Amino acid sequence: MALRNHPRIPAPTRTRIQKLALALGWKPNPLLAEAMSAIRAGQPVTDRVTLAWITAHPRRDGWKRIPFFRRAYEGACARATAAGYHLDHFWLGDADGHATRLSDIVSARGISGVMIAPLPAPNSLALDWSQFSAVAIAYTLTAPHLHRASDNHVASARTAVTALAVGGHRKIGLALARDQDRRVTGLWTAGYMLQMLNDGRGQLSAVHRPAELEEGAFLEWVDRCNLDAVIGSDNRIVPWLKTSGRRVPDDVSYADLDVERPDGTTAGILQDAEGIGAAALDLLAGQLLRHERGIPDRPKLILIESKWTNGQTAPPVTAQAIGRAVTGDHPVVGDSAFPVVRPAAFD
Repeated sequence: MALRNHPRIPAPTRTRIQKLALALGWKPNPLLAEAMSAIRAGQPVTDRVTLAWITAHPRRDGWKRIPFFRRAYEGACARATAAGYHLDHFWLGDADGHATRLSDIVSARGISGVMIAPLPAPNSLALDWSQFSAVAIAYTLTAPHLHRASDNHVASARTAVTALAVGGHRKIGLALARDQDRRVTGLWTAGYMLQMLNDGRGQLSAVHRPAELEEGAFLEWVDRCNLDAVIGSDNRIVPWLKTSGRRVPDDVSYADLDVERPDGTTAGILQDAEGIGAAALDLLAGQLLRHERGIPDRPKLILIESKWTNGQTAPPVTAQAIGRAVTGDHPVVGDSAFPVVRPAAFD
């Protein structure tokens, strides 16, 4: 009962027993769990220990060159191992780019759970979904609409604006190639505009969204808007600012919406890619245990919060200062009751 988190067992006891079990090498058995689920539902039992991680980049390992993709995979693998599953990589290129053929390859391995990794560009994927429980990571799979886990991009962009404002900046611009913002369904721009409007500083001229970012047009935009900070997601922006004679962050600060690693080099948003991968695995495992297959009627979306990381490209700020600026709250000292208005009958 403790290993199944049964509420009749006190939480401290459950935790202690689970730690002892893990130390002895215990791990959940997904075969047994799904077998019992299938038996209770009067359905046949099959082997579903292995899950598929499906990628669609032009090269088999092309996705590994993108830190967010790689970290999401690592997070999914860690959660899969802890839950008793195993995650295998399947590449669309192995099926010559034919999704239906890939469905047959995966199904022939006795696999009924698939995770769709972020695609190289927003696109649909025509697997035979009726055979699988499925989940997607982020928003690049445009069709069908599956359960998915993603960063909270609106909150991330708002945090970036707020962190720069706390650091003393007022003329903050957003520079994104349209395809970059399209990958997150425009949510970075939405979050930026919302926070700037809330701060009374929202101007469309401060948004630079060309088809492709180009150095000359970018620097002309920075000059025209007289910006003292830029938010983006392109590692060329800081070199462009420096080669134009601007000092970073003294003249212009930069905050990245997808910091690759928190090594103090670049300030900005560190997405919890590992947490996103783990949350996607949880969504998939839940479908398997409930024996749910096909495109869901009510797709679920799990948003994982990111965090600000300080770096050399912007003034350092604290998480507490960002939080107070976002909520308008002051530090709480001690415990206090919320004001309560009671109906007359309670007097």
